[in-house]
Amino acid sequence: MKNLLLLLLMVPISLLAQNENTSQDTTFYAKGRKIVIKEQGDKIKVKLYEKSSNGDSLVNNTQIFEGVYLNGRSTENRTILDALPFSNKRKKRNTFSPHLCGLYFGYLMVSNDFGTFNPSNQVSLNTSHSWEIGANLFTTSHAFGPTKNWGFAFGLGWGYRSMRLDGDYAFRDIDGITQVVSGSLEPADGISTEYSKSRLRYFYFRIPLSIEWQTRLSNRRSVFFSVGPEAEIRHGFRSKGKINGKKETFDKGLHGRPVGINLLAQAGYGNLGVYTRYTTYGIFEKGKGPELYPFSFGLSWYW
Repeated sequence: MKNLLLLLLMVPISLLAQNENTSQDTTFYAKGRKIVIKEQGDKIKVKLYEKSSNGDSLVNNTQIFEGVYLNGRSTENRTILDALPFSNKRKKRNTFSPHLCGLYFGYLMVSNDFGTFNPSNQVSLNTSHSWEIGANLFTTSHAFGPTKNWGFAFGLGWGYRSMRLDGDYAFRDIDGITQVVSGSLEPADGISTEYSKSRLRYFYFRIPLSIEWQTRLSNRRSVFFSVGPEAEIRHGFRSKGKINGKKETFDKGLHGRPVGINLLAQAGYGNLGVYTRYTTYGIFEKGKGPELYPFSFGLSWYW
């Protein structure tokens, strides 16, 4: 890529703007690629676009590189639009390819206190049926240094969490407080109530920011490790299940905390990885529900 940029900078001076006080654009094409050069004073910005396809659809002018040159120093940035997960992208050893975009699936547990991994004594989850599933669809990244072993990545994703309770219990909103209640103890009118397959679920948008180390092996697949915070915007809280054998939505809202911060760590090889995620804020508003801090472990497939 550096050889390409040197070639671009050797384009005849007549193609570049001569006015140092105004920004000028020069656009030309080389081997099917669109190249845009902008110059303003001592600052030169070079952008490289490439046509790409996804099946029968043609995606024009996808930016794959940006370089900024100022007073003899350069910075580079590569943006990857990963909404096309099955495109054929050849990875080179000296490039940084972040591991954020992809699908993931993991199992959930909850603790009473932040920083612990002990199961909560306030609720009993059916762990084999408590899980999260999601996808990170977009990411942008920046690599550090000439070896491209270190970099950071910023992304956006969407997903779903479901927490299944064991036994005859359900999350209910009672007098403005979310509580875990037993069906056999809840009714005061003598009518028998039994919960089965009760669960709390919500949807979320996630915005991860990670620092990643990676190194490519001889087969061009990379070994990697990444860690960083992740903002979580939650919506669609529901308590659902069966009551006396009939499917129902018991309550909505449930005073769920709309915004949270997670800590995310990932490691893997090639397109496969493992992850752990810990929620730093309880899932319910303070004083409006039990103190529960979800944490999850799972597998990821990156594209």
